[in-house]
Amino acid sequence: MAVINIKGFNNNLVFILAEGTFEDYRAFLTDKFESNIQLFKGSQIIFRGDGLKNLAYHEIAKLQKLCLDYGMVLNNTEMVKEKPIIEKDLIIRKTLRSGQKIHSEGSLIIWGDVHESAEITAARDIIVLGKLEGIAHAGCYGDSASIIFALNLAPRQIRIGDKISRNSDNDTVSNYAEIAYVEGDNICIREYKSRETISLVD
Repeated sequence: MAVINIKGFNNNLVFILAEGTFEDYRAFLTDKFESNIQLFKGSQIIFRGDGLKNLAYHEIAKLQKLCLDYGMVLNNTEMVKEKPIIEKDLIIRKTLRSGQKIHSEGSLIIWGDVHESAEITAARDIIVLGKLEGIAHAGCYGDSASIIFALNLAPRQIRIGDKISRNSDNDTVSNYAEIAYVEGDNICIREYKSRETISLVD
């Protein structure tokens, strides 16, 4: 059985990752691309599948870059509706210790803290009802309309879509909830106020 099932859907190529390792996926894609470069060149692609949950955010980014290197286009804002790849939100009711990794194909909600060196990724929004100290990547397939919210936002690194922001090494701890979102080419962070609406989409 192939580690990646490639399907056509709504003028996109959907790469559905089965169980495997990063090296399995990279070798499979490289072999496919090399065997028929013209077939894949210019195609719009989307990554989906259960295999993504075992990959770190930087590994997903490397697979996406591999596709870009072969002339493909990431169409990560397209929401695929067919049943095998429906997005699913994930709720975690515990604190994530350092070294733990969690991935959601939809939004990710954590009732607890995210310790330093823990990694969380989600296709859509990330909401931490506690302290976020680790690495968080919302919109990990390229959806820059995603947000990151935490009651105490003190991350080692955050990413939204293809934008990245690192800890400023400022030890100041806020005593209010904050929200991170993309505005222009930057990630903006500000105090969350429940009565305000942030326009994240056109």
